Amino acid sequence: MQFRILGQFEVADGAREVSLGAGKRRALLAVLLLHRNEVVPAERLIEELWEGRPPATAAKSLQVQVSRLRKTLAPCCGGTDVTPLRTWGHGYVLEVAPEDVDVTHFERALAAGEAALAVGEPERAAAHLRYGLQLWRGPPLADFTYDAFAQDEIARLEELRLTALERRIDADLSLGRHQEVVSELQALLRGHPLRDQCRCSLMIALYRCGRRAEALDVYREGRRLSLDELGLEPGPELRELERRIFADSPELAPPERPRFAAERATRRAPLILFAAGVILAGATLGALRREGGEQRAANPAAPAAVDVAANSAVEVAPHGGAAVSAVAVPGRPTDLAADADRLLVVSVDRSALMVFDPRSHAIERTVPLPMSPSAVAAGRDAAWVADGLHGLLIRMDRRSGHVTRRLSWPPRSSSAAIAGDAARSDPTALAVDRAGAAWLTDGSSTLRRAGSAGPLTRLHTPVRLGDVTAGAGAVWAVGTGGSVVVRVDPRRRRVSGIVRIARHAHSPGHGTVAITATRDAVWVLDAATATVSWIRARDLRVGPHVRLNADQDAHDIDQGAGAVWVANGDGSVTRIPVGGGRVRSWSVGGSLVGVAGGRTRVWLANVALPRRIPNRAP
Repeated sequence: MQFRILGQFEVADGAREVSLGAGKRRALLAVLLLHRNEVVPAERLIEELWEGRPPATAAKSLQVQVSRLRKTLAPCCGGTDVTPLRTWGHGYVLEVAPEDVDVTHFERALAAGEAALAVGEPERAAAHLRYGLQLWRGPPLADFTYDAFAQDEIARLEELRLTALERRIDADLSLGRHQEVVSELQALLRGHPLRDQCRCSLMIALYRCGRRAEALDVYREGRRLSLDELGLEPGPELRELERRIFADSPELAPPERPRFAAERATRRAPLILFAAGVILAGATLGALRREGGEQRAANPAAPAAVDVAANSAVEVAPHGGAAVSAVAVPGRPTDLAADADRLLVVSVDRSALMVFDPRSHAIERTVPLPMSPSAVAAGRDAAWVADGLHGLLIRMDRRSGHVTRRLSWPPRSSSAAIAGDAARSDPTALAVDRAGAAWLTDGSSTLRRAGSAGPLTRLHTPVRLGDVTAGAGAVWAVGTGGSVVVRVDPRRRRVSGIVRIARHAHSPGHGTVAITATRDAVWVLDAATATVSWIRARDLRVGPHVRLNADQDAHDIDQGAGAVWVANGDGSVTRIPVGGGRVRSWSVGGSLVGVAGGRTRVWLANVALPRRIPNRAP
């Protein structure tokens, strides 16, 4: 069976479309598909299907709809007793392979396209991105445009589609196709006038078409909108682009079209062959000279190196772990978080939130903070920042940078702080759930929640908590000892499960613990045992440990770009494939104290001595 949500909701059995009917049965399948491979309690399904106003007969009606849905799906599975919709405890799970959903193919195409762009292969990037965009048949989940249960996924998919369009246009611009993309960019910008990336691309395309005045008009219109609607000047990338257009910078010249490059290469072929002969002769002569006793340096054309200086944010290749770029951070980075494919960093030495642009590899915006930040987390509409030593939590609007909420709690005593290292003395951790609420731990047994409105609420747990994450259908917090994980139902705001992880007998029980969640599992880093444990979300089963090298001194864990990543104090990063496979480590340099995974990017926080490293994997 193939499930399609990039347009009208459809299910296909080969070339045949499965008739789902309308009403609750169709919506039930959509809800289960959005939470595929995880158990959805019956109470939550009732809440979603009747939008908080269920009738007295809702439970019975749900059972009837489940039975009808099974009969609908059974012929696609080879028999009436075999369906992917199963009862599990007091809930239901729809078991679907990733490749059976069109979204998976789109997301893989987007990741492949962005990876190809990152290594300078625009032709391959454009091919991947065009394939992914061809999977779209209209607005995502078009049948459920106004249903509450679909809003988060609709917003996420629309943002991904815009990102894919922008990346495909980037690839086309790199291939000299500026004339072909102008009208497309103009239409895209009319629908999304505040997207700086789209505006930059249109300015570049117009300039390369010889329409310099129109390119500057596009900038002026964007500046007016930004000032009128946000009260902000345009971002540094737009301002720098305007300056370069004014100066007719050679960097803005259109690249050579591949067709013309091929023609010129053909004309120059005899000369190239002659030059190759000269080079070969020189190489032979050099070899003869070395045999005579002269030894010269090997590999004079070594790959360019990336400077990984103290106090920097380092981006690594999502499929290799090698450093792609490094940007200096003012002061020691305390925490970092990924907002889609942008990086948010807070520093212990500077009361500010820094937003990094993944394209320019530079600080895009610095937002002053009324606090000493120790933890940061990103949501769809806002960023949350906490100051654990003073018990202060703020919510910032993602677009304007304005503080929209300011909450406080009684902070724990800082008497146990590590002298001279405030970045390590504050155990505060933050996570944001799908509804946009922030969850906070501070080393105590209390888990705190803050929404976009209302007071800061508390939830008591049986263990002291060391880290928190949101995903896999719940909020998860790990005990400071690393042997207990607490699952919290974010909707009901109560503990819904406790998982105990076996520890090695020789473990002293002390060390960093951190936690992250993928789509259907939770991953726990225990530095004391040098292991990463995974827990299957649907039944809380603990899987086999992933053993790390104890000498690497693991510090932090996060998921992103299709894998789980561990930042190590010895300057290395470890990549753990989510679906199984070889666990590998790469040297990055310095001392890595944090990691943040985005949709297609991975960043590390470095706080150690400068070191130059090759820009490639070993």
